[in-house]
Amino acid sequence: MLTVTGEIRKVLETGYTSRKTGEQVSQAIVVIEPANQRQNYEVYLNSSQIKRGAIKAWEALRGQVASIEVALYVNHQYSFHKLSAVGEAQPIMEKVNG
Repeated sequence: MLTVTGEIRKVLETGYTSRKTGEQVSQAIVVIEPANQRQNYEVYLNSSQIKRGAIKAWEALRGQVASIEVALYVNHQYSFHKLSAVGEAQPIMEKVNG
């Protein structure tokens, strides 16, 4: 398990239609910009995490620094990687010195 830390830039609600059931499945992406890089991280939230209120918590933190625990999935054959939130997908707040 990894922890991603940075400024919360966006929370994008996405979804897809399940081929098996034909129902709409909710997903969300939290875009996090680390302090020492320009490349943003996209962390995916699944439908059960959204139902527990994770998306509201992340939207309230836009522009603030927070952390999230993620699992990294890597597919070497297709040069693909994905960061998925683990557990409740709740933010871990960082103290800002100032």
